[in-house]
Amino acid sequence: MKNESKSWWHVFLSWQIMALCMFFSNIPVSYAQSPDKITVAGCVKDAAGDFLIGATVQVKGISGGTITDIDGNYILKDVPRTATLVFSYVGMQNKEVPVNGKSTINVTLLDDALQLEQVVVIGYGSVKKSDVTGSVTSVKTEALKEIPANSVEGLLQGRAAGLQVINSSQDPGAGATVRIRGGSSLRGSNAPLVVVDGFPLGDAGDLKQINPSDIVNMEILKDASASAIYGSRGANGVIMITTKRAKTGTTNITVRQQITLSQFDTKLDLWRDPVLMASLNNESRINGGLDPLYVGKVSSTGVYYPSVEELQTTWTTNTRWDDLVFRDTPVSNNTTATISSSNDRTVFNLSANFYTDNGMYIKDDYTKGGYNLSVDHNIYDNFKVRFSNILSRGVRNANGGLSYWRNPIYPVYDENGDYYLTNASDFSHPMAITDLQKNETKSLDVISSVALEWQLFPFLKLTSQLNYKFGKSVSDRYYPKKYTEAGEFSNGQAEIENWEGHNLVSETFANFQKKFDKHDIGAMVGYSYEYYMSRSSGLTGKDFVNEALGNENMGAGNPEKNEIWNGYSDNKLVSGMFRLNYVYDNKYLLTLTARADGSSKFGKNNKWAMFPSGAVSWKAHEESFIKNLNVFDELKFRFSYGISGNQGISPYQTLSRYGTDKYYNDGSWATTIGPGYVSGWTGPGWIYRVWSGIPNPDLKWETTAQADFGIDMAFLNRRLRVSFDYYDKQTSDLLRERNLALSSGYDKMWVNDGKIQNRGFEVTVDADILQTKDWQLSGTLIYSRNRNKVKDLGNTLESGLVTDPMTGMLFEYSGNSLEQYRDYTNILAIGQPVNVFYGYKVDGIVQTLNEGIDAGLSGDYANPGEFKYMNLNGDSEISEADIWGTERNVY
Repeated sequence: MKNESKSWWHVFLSWQIMALCMFFSNIPVSYAQSPDKITVAGCVKDAAGDFLIGATVQVKGISGGTITDIDGNYILKDVPRTATLVFSYVGMQNKEVPVNGKSTINVTLLDDALQLEQVVVIGYGSVKKSDVTGSVTSVKTEALKEIPANSVEGLLQGRAAGLQVINSSQDPGAGATVRIRGGSSLRGSNAPLVVVDGFPLGDAGDLKQINPSDIVNMEILKDASASAIYGSRGANGVIMITTKRAKTGTTNITVRQQITLSQFDTKLDLWRDPVLMASLNNESRINGGLDPLYVGKVSSTGVYYPSVEELQTTWTTNTRWDDLVFRDTPVSNNTTATISSSNDRTVFNLSANFYTDNGMYIKDDYTKGGYNLSVDHNIYDNFKVRFSNILSRGVRNANGGLSYWRNPIYPVYDENGDYYLTNASDFSHPMAITDLQKNETKSLDVISSVALEWQLFPFLKLTSQLNYKFGKSVSDRYYPKKYTEAGEFSNGQAEIENWEGHNLVSETFANFQKKFDKHDIGAMVGYSYEYYMSRSSGLTGKDFVNEALGNENMGAGNPEKNEIWNGYSDNKLVSGMFRLNYVYDNKYLLTLTARADGSSKFGKNNKWAMFPSGAVSWKAHEESFIKNLNVFDELKFRFSYGISGNQGISPYQTLSRYGTDKYYNDGSWATTIGPGYVSGWTGPGWIYRVWSGIPNPDLKWETTAQADFGIDMAFLNRRLRVSFDYYDKQTSDLLRERNLALSSGYDKMWVNDGKIQNRGFEVTVDADILQTKDWQLSGTLIYSRNRNKVKDLGNTLESGLVTDPMTGMLFEYSGNSLEQYRDYTNILAIGQPVNVFYGYKVDGIVQTLNEGIDAGLSGDYANPGEFKYMNLNGDSEISEADIWGTERNVY
């Protein structure tokens, strides 16, 4: 540790000395210039003829130098007559110019975009884009910098064919669902892996730790050949993220400020006129055979409803609840300040970010602050150390779902100044909930990485990287006695939940790259170890003597009603990987990849699995007969096939599980412990427990075999680029819970059973339509189609499959029942997409009892207001035989 501290102290001192040297180098002094040295001056411009401010000018092989001024001019003194000047600028190609005794040198720097596109990060290494054999899509964030996105997923939405980003919630700070080429698993993870600067962080969808402003480019690895190097973690595709680094010899300070305004696109369709509302309500109730409500009397629920005449004359209350619970124009702020600098030895980048996301509801918001520090230091010319640290702190105050639809005749407060409640069970007063209920979650994330890179030989580099991720969250909730259902039932209820997770990843790998005449060989071999542990706990307090401090004083609750729970989980993943890239004559390409993964989640006989893949590619545009056509700038054919695994389930499923449960006996609650545990609830009102915990020592990896055929084309000096992919993914040995016979004492057990297919194609068209000195217009067209199908669900008897009486289709229920449909609404059906809707077809609402009977309904189903189910098989009653019928009522 002493040597390490000393080393970093030397680095710090070197930065200070460098800063002082740069400061004093700008102080004019008198000196005599030797005759073999001269002063060189000139101007630096870009390809459009604009002056470049802050371009770096250096003497090759000598540290220091100067930068251009506001007019692009520079002056460099004491330059050897035989020296070479190096001109550089962020986003531009470096240019070297021999001095040859000249005192004036003007240069034009070209855009570096093509050079950036030529290198693609593919996991544990990189290759030229022209040498990619798998299906990889590059996304450069420079073109997306104006997008108001606060997450990685937000930047990627709509940017790559085959990549689907769904925002399932508009809540502040909410995550997203991310899929690459559809979902392949029923119970395992379907989210792609996100890798940041070589650190496999975890599933895409809720990675708030990464500031989009720190990202320079992203690669989407879609097929098995491209993602197989990450083995089971890459089973659903991989998103590779590269963050910013300072360019050699530059110092930059930037501040990026982004403000986003939100607003409803249309006016809410709510009652604005209480008189019209009351009149129509009375009319509808009379038509339905019920007594009118707005007649100037107290209803059976204890609420006084004024008459229509009273509303027209003396009634003054017309509360605009939507104006009270919604913000007029929510403002979200995203501020990032960055400082980056480098010399010939050290590169560092430090960015700080503060982000606030205000939701549409009042006091519904998310705040995040943090920093990202990265340092690269060349200890020797062939030995480098890289360090990065990301810290993110977030606070989520949840106050959504307020009842903006509340009746406008209700006032906010009663005559005593208390919140006006319609009855004793009125738990939807939005202002009472906003002021008195608490629902806050604080989170902390720390991501650290240190890597050593040793260039043993020009053709061989050894890399060892240690990554650590720590996450922690604390949720505080309090439900007051009077205005919330949970609070009234428990006489005040407080909850505190804690969670923390630790993720350690250690990886060591070697990259070999050598060219022999027409043969270009690249190889990678490596080892990976990952450990993940999480702990959680919760405390619920009830029956508070005094609720002034809420859940900040849990001791004020009744200790006999306290509820305590906690959980612990850990798992390990050990892997060995290998990749070979071979290019012959810059035309014919071959990639072979293999990764062996061992997971602690499976039994001893199935812990290890091998996942191989291969890809071939032909650069047809390098053939003379294609070149002679003068049509293609690029014409490349690709084909790949590979197998990947999925272990995205909870640990301990191969072991016998014990659980606890409570039951009411003889006037009190008793706790029992024994084999099995409650894994869920089902049925109307969630009244039935699902009992799990039976061991399966033979549980093994879920595997996906994927074939991909692709074509890449470019025309008109690469101003028009087209990419096409067709793929077929077959997932077998599905990790899922099979239904068990009731005699077993359990409801479900984890098994490997079933097959799912995902098949589709993707098309991407990029065009640089117009490029001038002052204008640039480009466009991208993306089209993708994926078809998902369940092909097998295992043995009919063992899996408890149901046979449809009309079609003979085999299926099992996969969703929970909805009481209004009185049945399960989702099923897994062979030959149909995953989780299709299944049920009776409806032809409107029953208006009269006779109409219901005539439709073949009976009992409660025939009453007015019920769904009018269709009799599809033509008999005299509505039965299970009508669920499908000739119209195949699966949606």
